[in-house]
Amino acid sequence: MKNIFEENIKALTQKGANGKALADKLLKHILTDVPQLVQENGFYNFTYKGKYLHNKINPLGEAAEIFSMAENTPVAIHLIYGIGLGYLFQMTSAKSKGTVILYEPDLNIMRTAFSLVDFSNDITKDNVFITDEYNQACEYIYQKSNMKNIPLLLSTEAYRNLNEEQFNLMVKNLQQEVGRYGLDLKYTQERFYELTLKMIQNIPKLIHELPIAAFKDKYKNKTAVVVSAGPTLDKNIETIKKYREKFVLITVGTAMKALDKNGITPDFLCIIEANDCSKQIAGLDLHNINFITEPYSHPNLRNFDYKQTFSHVSQNMPVNQLWCEISDIDNSEYWSKGTVSYTALNVARILGCSKIILVGQDLAYLEGQCYSKDSAYKDLVCKYNNQLKKWEITASDFESFCLSLGNSENPEIRKQKAIERIRNLNGALYYVKGINGDMIPTEAVYAAFIKPLSEYTQNYPDRKYINTSLVGAQIDGFTNMPLEEALKDAEQIENRELETTFQYDIQSIKDNLFKAKESLKPALFIIEELKKICKTLNNDIKRYKNVTQEILKGLKKLTTGYAALSYDFSSKNKLFDFITTSERIDLDYEMKMTREFTVESVTNIIQKISNYAAKSENKIFEISKEIDTIIDRI
Repeated sequence: MKNIFEENIKALTQKGANGKALADKLLKHILTDVPQLVQENGFYNFTYKGKYLHNKINPLGEAAEIFSMAENTPVAIHLIYGIGLGYLFQMTSAKSKGTVILYEPDLNIMRTAFSLVDFSNDITKDNVFITDEYNQACEYIYQKSNMKNIPLLLSTEAYRNLNEEQFNLMVKNLQQEVGRYGLDLKYTQERFYELTLKMIQNIPKLIHELPIAAFKDKYKNKTAVVVSAGPTLDKNIETIKKYREKFVLITVGTAMKALDKNGITPDFLCIIEANDCSKQIAGLDLHNINFITEPYSHPNLRNFDYKQTFSHVSQNMPVNQLWCEISDIDNSEYWSKGTVSYTALNVARILGCSKIILVGQDLAYLEGQCYSKDSAYKDLVCKYNNQLKKWEITASDFESFCLSLGNSENPEIRKQKAIERIRNLNGALYYVKGINGDMIPTEAVYAAFIKPLSEYTQNYPDRKYINTSLVGAQIDGFTNMPLEEALKDAEQIENRELETTFQYDIQSIKDNLFKAKESLKPALFIIEELKKICKTLNNDIKRYKNVTQEILKGLKKLTTGYAALSYDFSSKNKLFDFITTSERIDLDYEMKMTREFTVESVTNIIQKISNYAAKSENKIFEISKEIDTIIDRI
């Protein structure tokens, strides 16, 4: 007779390093509170800490009902909270067309269930992932996410009631994670081509932008103040003025106008936007300010008269890896997650500052304000709408807000952008725990910034982190303290000049650019073959008006060629991967959603692959032409 627990453990060990780690945990785990197996109404159930983990009357029917209410497509992510006796897990494992993630944080329950129920066939499925750690569950979600799906949380009512506070916290954290993933995916997938093209166009100026890590520990043991545009910036302006000579001042773009209006000159201005947000700093005298930006940021941001410009080459932005290969620089020091404030925080660490103070990092809407009264987006206000019975964001001066968003000369375009921006902000209204313990309004994007900032303090615990908001969102890892108190022991900074012997090898950059361009040529041969197959298949479909065996053979040849280009070639050629990713996302989604081969579905696939080939070809030509231009310019 086989040992059920051993079979489950054996299955887990086949799931890679994470599966082996969980198997090892379960083998070593000593039960401290054992779930009790009971039988009622012809079904087995678990009781744990005096509560049932499944429906008392029909746990199998409960699992079927829960799953039936979830969308079930090949791109669906079914996140199951709690294993219990496995009714919902096995139901989902058997029926899910997408990804199944089982998250069971209680090893007492998981170990007992693994001893009673054989889950080995479920565990070994390629689309099934199991973990007891929240962060690992999030990592699985991220790996399976794209721009067209969000995780669907499946759980029994009994599990939700087992620890309601813990469940609600998990849901809140998941919402923040999904918001963060949405931001990340937007930049790392949908916008790869745009960012890659901008990075290449920036190279003539990039070669004169020194990497900020070349000045590592320049301000060792000094104090840094990172300024954001939150409402509490206004309350700290006078203190910033009073102690200005005692800290390195780093500001984000949206706060620059507020500082300038009050006669404060920062040491560093940090903007990393791929969009043209030069309106944030238009009309300001910046010649005494150092500018820090990313290789992919909008070219117009580089057109101002700065003192010096420096590069922050974030390693979690994939297109930056391309610049590292072209320029032969190391970007292991650089991190950026979602918010430019994180980048500024990282700059302060690289420069050696031992105390890093946040100002205006409220991450919430306070006293009706969304931003500082002198910031770029000062016109946005958040107020409670008594008629609608909810918080609402509006623009106190709509025309002024329109002008703050972009450079379009067309007032109608500016108006539509403003309306869309306000609509999106209201659709993303969210509530987070404030420093004082109350729940305060913010937007999901800002809520998503909280965790990365908190995690930063854990990754680099050798610094002192202070948040001076006092009324904004709670950021764990930061000490909440008034700015005046935080600066009272700061030391005068005598020398602020930045000097280095670092230089780029321009000839090497030219050579690497040429190699990158030449590496794209083999893709053109595959593309040409795909176009021929598409043409033949289209003619066959018109002729036969049915999906014949010959057409299916041609379709297989077409999809094999597509895989050779979109996966095999992409995996070996980073530049091609970056410039064609957005097309591949849409096409992969369509192909995964195709369940049967009809004239309509086959025609759709042929058209999609044909479009993919044509767009890939056009992008290769465009990038190659741009590279030739850049080589000539430098």
